[in-house]
Amino acid sequence: MKFLCLPGGYSNSKALQTQLGPFCDALRSNGEANFFFTQGTSPVNPPPEFQGFFGPPPNYTFTTVDFPEMVKFNMRDFPRRESPEATIKYAISKAGNPTFSEVAASMSRLVDILDSDPEIEGLIGYSEGAEVAATLILEEERRRKAFGRIPQIKCAVFICGWPAKDPASGRIILADDFEREPITIPTCHVVGAADPFLDGSMALYNCCDPDTADLFDHGGGHVIPRNKQTLVDLSEMIRDMIVSVA
Repeated sequence: MKFLCLPGGYSNSKALQTQLGPFCDALRSNGEANFFFTQGTSPVNPPPEFQGFFGPPPNYTFTTVDFPEMVKFNMRDFPRRESPEATIKYAISKAGNPTFSEVAASMSRLVDILDSDPEIEGLIGYSEGAEVAATLILEEERRRKAFGRIPQIKCAVFICGWPAKDPASGRIILADDFEREPITIPTCHVVGAADPFLDGSMALYNCCDPDTADLFDHGGGHVIPRNKQTLVDLSEMIRDMIVSVA
């Protein structure tokens, strides 16, 4: 299976290739997987205190917050509430209920990538990339209903993810916005028990069909796992997912 790989915010495709290198090596060891890397198109400058943390420039995001000067919330003060959805809603409220631009444009560009390469049937997204991957799954379903376009993505791996955004409104989507889970394809959610943003990952997990969503805890923080045995175990889980959609 060929995976479209999406980096986190303030990063780029080259940095993601380095971050995912050991994971990709483990997954492709039996010849069942290959990868296509892309990145956001909105140039950004990391905050001075995070220079170098996101990898060498250029740095990009897939979407940009509208009126950033109005957003006072500091991600280092990320809250924890009684549920992942309550946490995300509280964080959104503290941030002034921001909306995001370029969501629809990002979706159009990514759908164009899919249309140009029918071998891509899976997604791997890290952090913002996981959020964008989830949004792309919903966008494929929207286009199926509106235009009859057959969805191409069969499964997804979300690493330290965030919930999807609505392409039309630019707002964050949560499970309680729907009568049932909106993402029904098989998914693997790679989370870290020590991740301060764990509720973001779990809010995304709650948007997925529990019968086809696997949860893998690497025990660390908001990072892509690199431990050899961890990657062996994770690769086995993902291979099972690939087989399930073959």
